[in-house]
Amino acid sequence: MSKLVVRSLLLVSAVALVVTAAAFARSTSKADDPHSGDITYWYWAESDAPGANAWMKAAIARYQKLYPKVHIKLVPQATDTLIGAFRTAAQTRSGPDIATQWATLPTLTPAWIGASVAISDYVPKSELAHWIGTAENQSFGKVWAMPIYLLGVPFVWNKALFKQAGLNPNAPPATWAQLLTACAKLKAKGITPIGMGNKDGYTGAWFFSLVGKQNLNSIDELKQAMLGKQDFAQPKFSGFYTAFADLKKRGCFNDDIASLDLNQGWQLFPQGKAAMAWTTDGNALAWEKTLGAAKIGVGHTPVWGHGKLAHTYDTTQSSDAFITSWAKNKEAAAAFLVWLHTPANLLSWYKATGVFPADTRFSPSNIKDPIAKQLFKLDTTGPAVWPENFLPPQVDGNADLPAGEMITSGSGTPKQAVDLWLRVIKQWKQQHPDEYAKYAKWASG
Repeated sequence: MSKLVVRSLLLVSAVALVVTAAAFARSTSKADDPHSGDITYWYWAESDAPGANAWMKAAIARYQKLYPKVHIKLVPQATDTLIGAFRTAAQTRSGPDIATQWATLPTLTPAWIGASVAISDYVPKSELAHWIGTAENQSFGKVWAMPIYLLGVPFVWNKALFKQAGLNPNAPPATWAQLLTACAKLKAKGITPIGMGNKDGYTGAWFFSLVGKQNLNSIDELKQAMLGKQDFAQPKFSGFYTAFADLKKRGCFNDDIASLDLNQGWQLFPQGKAAMAWTTDGNALAWEKTLGAAKIGVGHTPVWGHGKLAHTYDTTQSSDAFITSWAKNKEAAAAFLVWLHTPANLLSWYKATGVFPADTRFSPSNIKDPIAKQLFKLDTTGPAVWPENFLPPQVDGNADLPAGEMITSGSGTPKQAVDLWLRVIKQWKQQHPDEYAKYAKWASG
């Protein structure tokens, strides 16, 4: 994930953008009509941004009314099968014309095997310049996917429960020692300190990105560990599992964390059954509506490590859209994706989801809610990195997720979790030498 910089905001009319996209598409290929053809769109965003599916359905209906010769079939994707389903599609070269994957490695690895085309070949630089976070999906001089929204993962706390436990509701834990103290005081009052679910491994994966990065000085160190040039077993990389296990041992998590998935665990906080959690911007804003703005606080993850990344935030574009190499109407797909970034659509997306668009043309003046203003500031101020983006999908799926499950279920120790990582990193290198070589070249810049 790159550092996000909010540039000067420029409002451009929807009509002008559509004309620009159409003109570029015509210049790219005379054979394809950018406003004609059938497009199948495999879409994922609802878990990050509640309301995303309904918004996209409405957007497609508006687009098809504008361009009756375009027919877009929307196919929402499941979180658990997002990567695997596209891997199968890539093998058969069938399925979506536009696909969704999570940012960086899940997007770049399909590109490296020829399953997608560079979106920068179909969209003019003047348009790309407005998209925030494209560096997350850059490889070998090209941009491979389009961001739709920014995603921050704030640490949230219930001010009323903090006050009940004798904690300052306006002073959340900033250090790990303060987090442990808060957990102890909340437990003493019979309040579950942190409400999460890790049956699917995502809380553990988030812990890796939010806390595990904190002993690193740069994301390049993590890349070197994936390549086997640094030892992931060193506490610098994997010591966070000791902290994760300690939270579990101290009873800081809900007792059923291992039997709830991430979304199920999230229900505890808005129900007032847990005092703290990590969540997405969209969910934090949904919880604000349930609890009231006066009861919810949002901020940085408490600091555990001592590296330069310990004080970075975690904004990413999360999921993105790209055009498959077998799509028959690539220009039409590109024109639609550009249209999604028109000012009217950026604003309607924000109103529907509360999640900030990944585009400099979205004006912060549209943000009225006090919690939303705090989240936007967190998302757009200072350096940010989401380390999970930089894991090869095989390592993420076969090591990052299950290793965290081992800790919360009690089926493994921190050392066993680290040993799993080491085995999977080795397997990835042996089983996918071409992908490993591409990763090494990409990691070298």
